[in-house]
Amino acid sequence: TRFRAHAERGSAFKLWLRYAKPSRGRIIVDGGAARVLRERGSSLLPVGVVGVEGEFSAGDAVEVVADDGVVGKGIANYSASELTRIGGLRSSEVTAMIPDAAEEAVHRDYFVLT
Repeated sequence: TRFRAHAERGSAFKLWLRYAKPSRGRIIVDGGAARVLRERGSSLLPVGVVGVEGEFSAGDAVEVVADDGVVGKGIANYSASELTRIGGLRSSEVTAMIPDAAEEAVHRDYFVLT
């Protein structure tokens, strides 16, 4: 039996996040956010968040899902209750509500496609 070698191996952190870290909830995103996460490797901004499922805290692992299924998994910069308040808002609006807030709901360095 032969197995093809992968040209690129993910970082240990991203492997741990994808396979070992349990998800505590879900962040539901719109189609535009799903597309930029998949195609550009961008961070998830609050403006792309349309809903939240479950109870999680900032720093917990969450699944990021769109209408067409799971997009990936990442570490949330906000709790579920905070994301419910700021979901759909532009970064400037979030900063006005929470002055020292993170710009990203999930930073791309702490996100992995699944």
